[in-house]
Amino acid sequence: RISENGEAAKFASCCPPAALRIRENFEEVEKIARIFGYKASVSHDEKMFFEERIYFAEKDFLDILKFKFIKEDPSTGIDQPGNAFISRSTAVKYFGTENVIGNTFSIDKKSDYQIVGVFEDIPQNSHLKFDFLLGWEDLLNIVGKDYDEAWGHTGSYTYLKVKPNTDPIQLDKKFAKMIDDELGEDLKQYKMQLLIPLQPLEDIHLTSNYMQEYEVNGDLDSINFLFIIALFIIVMAWVNYINLSTARSINRAKEVGLRKVVGATRKQLISQFFVETFILNLIAILLAIGIIELLNPYFSSITGIPSEVKIWYESWIWIALPGLLLVGVFLSGFYPVLTISSFKPIAIISGKFSKSAQGVLTRKVLVAFQFILALALITGTLTISKQISFMQEQDLGFNIEQTLIVKGPRVREDNFESTNESFKETILKNSSIKNICMSTEVPGRQIYWDAGAIHKQGEDPSAGKNYQIVGIDYDYIDLFDLEILYGRPFSREYTAEDKSLILNETAVKWMGFESSEVAVGAKVSYWGEIFTVVGVMKDFHQQSLKEEFEPHIYRYMPTGRGTRAMYSLNVDINNVNVTIEEIQNQWNKFYPGNPFEFFFLDEYYNQQYKSDELFEKVFTLFAFLAIFITALGIFGLSSFSAVQRTKEIGIRKVLGAKITDVLFLLTKDFIIILGISFLVTLPLLYFGLNTWLEDYANRMSLNIWLFILPLFLVGIITLLTVSHQTIKAANTNPVKTLRHE
Repeated sequence: RISENGEAAKFASCCPPAALRIRENFEEVEKIARIFGYKASVSHDEKMFFEERIYFAEKDFLDILKFKFIKEDPSTGIDQPGNAFISRSTAVKYFGTENVIGNTFSIDKKSDYQIVGVFEDIPQNSHLKFDFLLGWEDLLNIVGKDYDEAWGHTGSYTYLKVKPNTDPIQLDKKFAKMIDDELGEDLKQYKMQLLIPLQPLEDIHLTSNYMQEYEVNGDLDSINFLFIIALFIIVMAWVNYINLSTARSINRAKEVGLRKVVGATRKQLISQFFVETFILNLIAILLAIGIIELLNPYFSSITGIPSEVKIWYESWIWIALPGLLLVGVFLSGFYPVLTISSFKPIAIISGKFSKSAQGVLTRKVLVAFQFILALALITGTLTISKQISFMQEQDLGFNIEQTLIVKGPRVREDNFESTNESFKETILKNSSIKNICMSTEVPGRQIYWDAGAIHKQGEDPSAGKNYQIVGIDYDYIDLFDLEILYGRPFSREYTAEDKSLILNETAVKWMGFESSEVAVGAKVSYWGEIFTVVGVMKDFHQQSLKEEFEPHIYRYMPTGRGTRAMYSLNVDINNVNVTIEEIQNQWNKFYPGNPFEFFFLDEYYNQQYKSDELFEKVFTLFAFLAIFITALGIFGLSSFSAVQRTKEIGIRKVLGAKITDVLFLLTKDFIIILGISFLVTLPLLYFGLNTWLEDYANRMSLNIWLFILPLFLVGIITLLTVSHQTIKAANTNPVKTLRHE
């Protein structure tokens, strides 16, 4: 939906009639089907749960998207009213077995459905996960037959399969014309444009992130970033191999010299060393596979990826592993093999063989690469951790502690308004409960109720923008300790609250009021009705601090909006288990036939940072690997350097050198390389981390310690690693090292 000023709101959902027009008029479309997500109480015998993954779908849905069925009645289908498919885990949950064909369950204690099929649980990496699948006719029986022609509703999702060689760009243009033919006059009135562009199915899970997505999508940028980091870790291991192979090449010099003397060609030597490299890389891959299987439960606990997800079942892995092996053999073996095979036998046998300056420089560059990556990963880990802590420590603008949320009843009687008041009055008699309210949303949830064309009275309707709407009762503002800057909250002292609105600060700005004070008392046109602004609320963080403040409008709706309603309760945390049990007892009395489901707001709110925390854990794991690999490389090089300079160390000791002098001798090169690596890394890190932080509306500021601390840490690890070998070499008796000189 594109407004006059070019502002675009992208929705994953679509108007229900669009699919009907496409089916009738576009021969390019082979199949098309709508689905509709629903939340309801599901019961069978004594078991009853609130289910959030119930879908109604048209019959072609199962032809467009393929699902694996483990049990199915071939004589019937989803197009017959009253039929239902359920997932394997749902079958076990309600019936204790997968063999449930012919069994029935009830939705909201109103409609019964017969199970005609059981499908495998939808994989975690799907954008579309459901546990119940029912027919479209069953949906129309609930919401009304006129839903099919409801152009103003965007609650359904449309999937289609086009014929081969169809140009999606041209089809988009035809869809745009169709919308113009249907809604052109209405859209012109509001100076708005409506488009229904096609989106490839494979793009949804990782790259969509539209409004009203049914599932939280993955983040392709994060996956690609972590994939690149993983490649760098592998390259670090290859660099270690190259460094140690070339550094220790002098130990194989005599072997190479003798082989060449007895007739071995350079080609034969190259083949031999490549075979050795191949075997080492192959062993590494086999060990890696074993470690992955061994540590899979631990990795699952860190990443949240179910342990039953096995990459070995994916065909691409069996292409990637041989490719990785060949690339590894070539990259890690090419330089060492050429270096070793190029040794001159005469120089070796005559004792004139020595290290080349070019080889030493190459090793220094490779060590610098390892330092750069280690510094980058440690700094990145610290920044991610600090940013998450920063967001969690900020003032949210409302009370989140000791707040219990209970999902509102789905099954309601006609006298629900009075029942609701009686329930709240009864609950408040419990001394452990300080307050209770009902609202359509609670903090931490994306607000799905939005409305456009809301504007100041007397203005052109086209000036209206899209606002998020929250229905609340009298006690909502007090319970969450929200601040009214100007005006008043909804109150029992006033009789016309159903025609009153409260705006947040952002909504005041969006409507074009000069100030919050001016907004109070103003008239606002809301879908053809006139409302009065009675108060302005201070902005608070409805969602995580990653998000900007959104324009919110609060309406007085004491019983929620249809079945979208939740109770919020301030409870005494000391007796919480007893309190919850008492609330449930009252719930069962007032709302029989409704499952009692609750959660604590602080835990629920902090779930928004789950993906960031996962990213931090994986990033930290990579940082530890980088440090470990770097330390191994430095240990190997320092060991070799100490051995090669044993005689030099002996002479220096004879001349009076102390252990600290020897330590400085062997560590100075590493410290210089580390310093240069830090100078190279600093500007790149500063730019990269600032770019990453731009995705956060509320972000920490970078300080120098975020960069100095990793330098200090890597420096300490380097000194400790080198010192072990240095002290060992320095304590060797000079008589032993110089006895043959």
